[in-house]
Amino acid sequence: MSGPAEPAVAAVHPATAPPATVAPTTVPPATTVVEQLADALVALGCDRLFTLMGAGNLWLVHHLDLRHGTPVHHLRHENGAVGAADGLARATGRVGWCTVTQGPGFTNTITALLTADRGRVPMILLVSDTSNLDPQRFPFAGGVQALAPETILGPLGITTVRTSGPDAVQRLYDAHRIATEQSRTVVYVMPAGLDQLPAAAVGPVPGPPPATPMEATGSEIARAASAVLNSRYPVVVAGRGAVAAGARIAELAELLGAPVATTVPASGVLGEHPAVIGPFGGFSIGRTEELVARSDCLIVIGVALDAFQTRKGAFVTGRTIVRIDTDPRPVDGAALTVPLPGDAAAVTERLVAELRDRGAPPRTPEPPLRPEPITDDVSVPGALDPRSLCRRLDPVLPAARRVVVDNGHFGAFPVLYLTHREPRSLIWMPDFGAVGSSLAAAYASAVADPDRTTVLFIGDCGLFMTLGDLETAVRERVPLVVVCLNDGAAGSELVHMKDWGCPPDQAIFGYHDIAALATGMGAQGRSVREVGDEAAAFASWDPARGPLVLDCHISRQVRSPLYDHV
Repeated sequence: MSGPAEPAVAAVHPATAPPATVAPTTVPPATTVVEQLADALVALGCDRLFTLMGAGNLWLVHHLDLRHGTPVHHLRHENGAVGAADGLARATGRVGWCTVTQGPGFTNTITALLTADRGRVPMILLVSDTSNLDPQRFPFAGGVQALAPETILGPLGITTVRTSGPDAVQRLYDAHRIATEQSRTVVYVMPAGLDQLPAAAVGPVPGPPPATPMEATGSEIARAASAVLNSRYPVVVAGRGAVAAGARIAELAELLGAPVATTVPASGVLGEHPAVIGPFGGFSIGRTEELVARSDCLIVIGVALDAFQTRKGAFVTGRTIVRIDTDPRPVDGAALTVPLPGDAAAVTERLVAELRDRGAPPRTPEPPLRPEPITDDVSVPGALDPRSLCRRLDPVLPAARRVVVDNGHFGAFPVLYLTHREPRSLIWMPDFGAVGSSLAAAYASAVADPDRTTVLFIGDCGLFMTLGDLETAVRERVPLVVVCLNDGAAGSELVHMKDWGCPPDQAIFGYHDIAALATGMGAQGRSVREVGDEAAAFASWDPARGPLVLDCHISRQVRSPLYDHV
């Protein structure tokens, strides 16, 4: 005879609920190394941990919960655990923490690890390694699952810190220092047996070495000011490294009457300042593209300037580039690069002061850009134009929001046709180009920052790949909005096949009822098939019941502007 049915979802949202285990007022002295490690995690600021547990890391998870009551979030796939820690770091600027078990538990993380590492995300993954076990005594953990993580991480260039056991705390501090000071993703490797190893004497943990930041010299500032004053039409470009310099960048733009373009990670750095003309690089369209193309000088602040950002060199060739960055390398194709090393806010402030002292002539600023009308809307019932859909969603979604965008053909539309008002209000994760990178990240953003609504835009392929992450959000009743731009196809491949003259049939799967699927999982699934459905669907959402999934069937006839530049 069966017992009473279990509830379909948890009763409370753990971001606002007390921890499942209330930590004792006084934590008893650690008796094992793994207890010391749990204590060190908390001392370093780990206020929540993302995991998929296995035999190799369950003791760490157990003691973090038992000794400190730290919230632990259990994902359904190791890739999701790492993606969640990545998302927390991108959303908050804090170190993200996650842990997985050995062998296949570790190898399941590689796509998310590379995404975080290439995105310079401060994150620490704690992974167990059972290759030190005798395979005769432990044929599974020490045999089948034995794999030293360095054999994979080394060729990938991902930073690894290994503890031998007694030095676990010191080595964790080393990993944290690398993650914070270098904005790096670090894998911390734990050998099997830390739960059996008696607590070791922990010596003084060394502090960080004295900071010796590079700062632009007075002559470099003067040279940059001359380059700007000698230009006909300067444009300011703000990137991820300039997120904390918004006020100084606004002063610079106002002084020069110069427009400001931002990279996608820097969207919202100036709020809704009238000087902002939209995204720089591959995302530039319409009037934004015209103004950048007109420039003869770019003042580039905290931007990587890769081939995508420069339109394969077209946006920098023949121009003077004043480059403010911690590592302002010369720009290929530029007529002149004036490097200004140092902190973005401090160096920009000094450049503004120099320009003021020289009496920078005022230029008439460009009139504020208005949203360009979509004159070729192709919407029909059951296949909506994704551009106009995003524009209609803009006033429907809460103003206090964070938009997370997954990878895929659809990705340009929420970036270009939604308003992004604040720094960190838009997270796009193209760093490894992996479809399905962002659902776990959006979930973690919603958990870590419940004061604003996290809205994920994802394609049907990416959503089907990561349904386990949706289950986690449902189980925890996380108030997350998932907008699935469902074209019933592999959108990027559809574009490629058309461009290459191939029949597109192999890239078309047909529209599936994702709203029904989401409802079956315990989310609030809503169908968006006609113009106006989106407002009613969003109005019906009860955040206290967990995620809302909008299944938006979109047209396959609208080509993303990105595909001319990738």
